[in-house]
Amino acid sequence: MRFELFVAARYLRAKRRQAVVGVITAISVIGVAAGVASLIIALAITNGMRRDMQEKLVGSTSHVMLMRVANDGIRDWRPLLQRLRGLPHVTAAAPGLYGQVLISRGARSGGALIEGIIPADQRTVSDILGTMSSGSADTLEPAAQPASP
Repeated sequence: MRFELFVAARYLRAKRRQAVVGVITAISVIGVAAGVASLIIALAITNGMRRDMQEKLVGSTSHVMLMRVANDGIRDWRPLLQRLRGLPHVTAAAPGLYGQVLISRGARSGGALIEGIIPADQRTVSDILGTMSSGSADTLEPAAQPASP
């Protein structure tokens, strides 16, 4: 018998006059079991939160953003967008304009980044328009052209 097993068996099978050792052993085993159980629960909760946050972030933003360094926009972006959509591992692509804005209310103010989108293209990239809590993106849709006689 290995030494570790001998010591464990000796303390788990304490005699009557060594009852205190048996009680201390039982409390120690229960404490270790409770600690391991709480660790497993905490890891499961954080793993679930990580997965949920990752799904929300990936669902609202694109994986790759192609931008110019000069911050003056991409000229002839329509042919570039069609070429990008034709690449083998690209599932969707949508154009967007980004600009910094200042938001103020009363004495409080702060900066934000605003994004201009084409709703039809944005729906192929993310589901953020479907998860809006208030308002609608319908006013951003281009107006139907009247039929020419």
